[in-house]
Amino acid sequence: MAIPIATSAYSSPQQIAFNEVGRRAIISDQNWNHGEYYSLQFPDNGLALARMIAHITYLSNESMYQKFGRRLQDKEEFSFDFSTEFQVESYLHYQGSSFTKRFDANTYLYITKAIDYFDLTINGSLSEGLKDVKAKFLVISVDSDWLYPPSQSKEILMALTANEVDVSNFEMKSSYGHDAFLIEGGQLNYVIENFLSDIQVRDVMSQFVAKIRKNSSIEEAAKSMIKDKITHIPVVNSEDKLIGIVTAWDISKAVALKYDKLEDIMTKDVIKTRPDESIESSAQKMRKYNISSLPVVDDTGRVIGIITTDHISTLMAGSK
Repeated sequence: MAIPIATSAYSSPQQIAFNEVGRRAIISDQNWNHGEYYSLQFPDNGLALARMIAHITYLSNESMYQKFGRRLQDKEEFSFDFSTEFQVESYLHYQGSSFTKRFDANTYLYITKAIDYFDLTINGSLSEGLKDVKAKFLVISVDSDWLYPPSQSKEILMALTANEVDVSNFEMKSSYGHDAFLIEGGQLNYVIENFLSDIQVRDVMSQFVAKIRKNSSIEEAAKSMIKDKITHIPVVNSEDKLIGIVTAWDISKAVALKYDKLEDIMTKDVIKTRPDESIESSAQKMRKYNISSLPVVDDTGRVIGIITTDHISTLMAGSK
């Protein structure tokens, strides 16, 4: 599954132009020294200016009006000089200055150049470039984004549709411009969670699952847990069909009560799931029975994988 957000399939001439102006700001700094500045004064003025230019493209005219308007910074009337007068100017100076404390000028040059070179088309055709795509797509754009406008997302949508790829499109309504993908958490969470709700267990389960036979010893089960760093081990018969499950808690109980046989501690009525079951359904089972792992079985009852709360938590965290 793929979720491209506020992006394009290749850099447009306008995007390349903005990147080039930023690079020129750095290269024109007298301290850049052809990139050999690490033992000298850093080209902070050039890097700060590059960041100021780029930051303007992340915003929209409406968002800048809402945030700053034409309000003055620390004064009540114009000074008719070239000092910092407007709040928006002060904001850009701050963004540029703070950026130099956490980013390297040469890195900025190379990253922006790599972005310029980015192009998923083949012989000028995006449909050709995306012909081998197998993933299911959700393409997200922002209506006020003028750096990566919705028209570029629609190009991706049309190329994927031409290749009969499963693709949906969402145009976010926001006044924040390109930065909306960082700010509009509510809209993004809603649409992404709905998209991910179609994920099935087979999409995220671990196929390499530790299993143990019914006639194995408790010691073997404990060693397997330690070796594979797991807390649940499905118990299977000679045909790999699920007949029970043993947890780390069961092992502790066996030690305390001096049980010898695996059969004495394993849970025989196992809560399980299937590969075509939804993630949400599996998560509900885990919550209902207060368990952190579900064996995944096929139509014959064979164990083919395992899914844990960690799998689900990681998936959900990625959608926030």
